[in-house]
Amino acid sequence: MLMICFQHHTNIAASSHPPNMVIILLDDVGYGDLGSYWNPPGQLSNTPFLDYMADNGLRFTDFHSAASTCTPSRGSLLTGRLCARTGYPDRLPDGFVGGLPLNETTFGEIFKSAGYRTGMIGKWGMGIESNYHPNSRGFDFYFGLPDGNNNGCNDEAGGTLLPNVCPRDESDIPGYDGSFCYLCESETVEQLALPLLHNRIIVEQPVNQTLLSLRYAEMAADFVKESSIPYLLYVGLAHMHAPLFHMPEFEGRSQSNSVYGDTLLEMDNTVKIIVEAIKESGEEENTLVWVFSDNGPEEGQCQFAGSPGPFWGVWQKNEGGGGTASKGTAFEAGHRVPSIAYWPGTIKGGQVVDTLTNSMDIYPTIAALANIQIPKNRIYDGMDISDILLGRPFLRKRVLYHPVVNLFDYRCDIEAVRIGDYKAIFLTGGQADCERNTGILQIHSPPLIFNVQEDPMESSPLDPDFNLFGSVLEEVDQAMADIEQSLQMDRTPIVEPKYNPCRSIPCCNPLNVVCRC
Repeated sequence: MLMICFQHHTNIAASSHPPNMVIILLDDVGYGDLGSYWNPPGQLSNTPFLDYMADNGLRFTDFHSAASTCTPSRGSLLTGRLCARTGYPDRLPDGFVGGLPLNETTFGEIFKSAGYRTGMIGKWGMGIESNYHPNSRGFDFYFGLPDGNNNGCNDEAGGTLLPNVCPRDESDIPGYDGSFCYLCESETVEQLALPLLHNRIIVEQPVNQTLLSLRYAEMAADFVKESSIPYLLYVGLAHMHAPLFHMPEFEGRSQSNSVYGDTLLEMDNTVKIIVEAIKESGEEENTLVWVFSDNGPEEGQCQFAGSPGPFWGVWQKNEGGGGTASKGTAFEAGHRVPSIAYWPGTIKGGQVVDTLTNSMDIYPTIAALANIQIPKNRIYDGMDISDILLGRPFLRKRVLYHPVVNLFDYRCDIEAVRIGDYKAIFLTGGQADCERNTGILQIHSPPLIFNVQEDPMESSPLDPDFNLFGSVLEEVDQAMADIEQSLQMDRTPIVEPKYNPCRSIPCCNPLNVVCRC
């Protein structure tokens, strides 16, 4: 296992000042959603601009999110560390105070300390109360939703399987008695309207989700154009997480002529607006734009879910008794995601890289490119892969760990481990597919071992009676012993959230149960 506790420095010779960094995190986008990754024969792409970025940048084909669900994935992106280390394995339930532990240092904090202007636009998910707010975690500017676009209600009907209509007055809420704090009790927490924040101020509630992607793009464009010093911009788009919304001008324009396709086309256009703003500012050749997804598609959303591409998780569908093999699982579709790095003049266009990489690599990599030292008093699970971006040899061997999410006891233990072409899975089942089948929850000892290069559909695990299985298992056992020892040295206790809804639920008008402004 390789983990970094140091930083080497990389100079970008052509730049007049340190490079700008723009990190664009897509939500629930599948490997097969981008035309540059997986496009059915004879069908045009719904992501023409992202395909352009891939053609003129670098496309990773074996890139993995740090977890297969959003909150642990985002926490690991911000810190470069497994969720088992950060102690933040899942989103906090509605009404609870807390967030990403304050002893963790985000990339926003180190860039801000280095003199960068820092901004965060979009989905945060790391806690909104007090010191957990983006403005307190290294970001000078914030505009977005405190959590996902499905964690609350709104007045619009989007593409989703979940109810999403806010109550318009107290009579819509059974049992409401007019008392001030009733809106904070658990019965009504889920009915609170989604708030849109500008820094710490709620500017709209419930948020207009139809316009949300455009507003994110415009805010990002303004941030880029107004920055007179090097900047770090982290954008967490709502697309393609259900409920799906898009502006009327995208209706029926996608190649698939579907709600999902139309929304995907708008997502692509959102990225285009941001990148074109960078170009108009004259900083395109001094700005790294890195686009990737927080995890794979959520199969349980049926027609509103993305495409896993070639990663079908056939074993789970057959021997595993059904259930999803996408988001929330250790199968490839849950965490193997599209990832494109675009930097004209620095990254050679048209590159396709099959090196095993991970979203936790982004923290140490952008720090290295900006010559910023990362804190040394901790272990990082991400690796500096700047050599890959700069076209240099990258020979470091790695072991990739996939954590358990949303299944047992609010922990982040290791569910699978990838070594070279082989992946060992210790836990399967328990996550719903479109038919609401969860399959059989199984712990595997010894683990299922797949050759994911020869068998990307993960249909046939290695036979335990073959010699190859034994040799791979030895490496797996050693890797698991290594991570257990490492976690004993550096592991934050799991967050123990405290229930305090009157402090944690953002409401622009606490006297109004439906929170409207």
